[in-house]
Amino acid sequence: MKLRPWQGRVLFYGLAVFAALPVALSGMLVSPPPRQPVDRPPSDARDSFFTSDGLKLRGWLFEGDPEKPAFVFVHGLGDSLESFEGPARRFNERGHSVLLFDLRGHGGSEGRYTTLGGFERDDVLAAMATLRDRGLARNGFVLSGVSMGSVAALRAAAGREDVRAVIAEAPFDSFRGTARHHGHLFFHIPDWVPLISLTVAVAEWRAGFDADDVDAVAAASRLRAPLLAIADGADPRMPEPVVRRVFDAHPGPKQLWVAAGSGHAGAILHPDYWATVFGFLETNGLSAP
Repeated sequence: MKLRPWQGRVLFYGLAVFAALPVALSGMLVSPPPRQPVDRPPSDARDSFFTSDGLKLRGWLFEGDPEKPAFVFVHGLGDSLESFEGPARRFNERGHSVLLFDLRGHGGSEGRYTTLGGFERDDVLAAMATLRDRGLARNGFVLSGVSMGSVAALRAAAGREDVRAVIAEAPFDSFRGTARHHGHLFFHIPDWVPLISLTVAVAEWRAGFDADDVDAVAAASRLRAPLLAIADGADPRMPEPVVRRVFDAHPGPKQLWVAAGSGHAGAILHPDYWATVFGFLETNGLSAP
């Protein structure tokens, strides 16, 4: 059957939307942004370690008292460990060992894809194993993550007895949920259009992961440690209602702090940040002044 010209155009644009566009959009989900320049490690911080699937990750380790909980900081999408040297120093000055590292595909670490907290969970577990193998985590771990890093930290901590607390800033609820939300936010894609589902399917195929595993709400429901959930008050990407879904799933002890006026991943600039974080830790017996 010969197509009329208008039918051919409809077919062409339909294929473009439902075939080519999901491939292009999937790259936004699983291709890391351009890498940040990496600094040489300070003289008192040096380390690298390997994930369970053989990727070498760049790390900076600040050693402290092995009898105090060890801290692991997990950065967000497009960031690197350099952003957390200041907070690492503050906890190290309190006697804690602190490990900063670049997630796969970021900074100085190996890796081609990012999975928004999927395989990054394994990166966090590898960081924890590094501290444990060096005898620096006899009293467990405190995991602190931002955005994608908070989802990876929650997933790594779920069900574990050796995690003493989790600080999760701007976590999203699930991979599929955040893909839909960002589709609305940036491209105004309505729910009835199957474009996001197709995009997620292509992303799963490209990076070899299961999007349904990347679920911070489910992870929070299995978390046995105290949770400090931080919502950045002026964050359209992971707004307070999204963070609350993660917070509400956790059985407790827990605390929710809304950093009023803070943009995405910007709570650390809020004047109440350190009082909130230290207060949470001290309430749960984890960090004395």
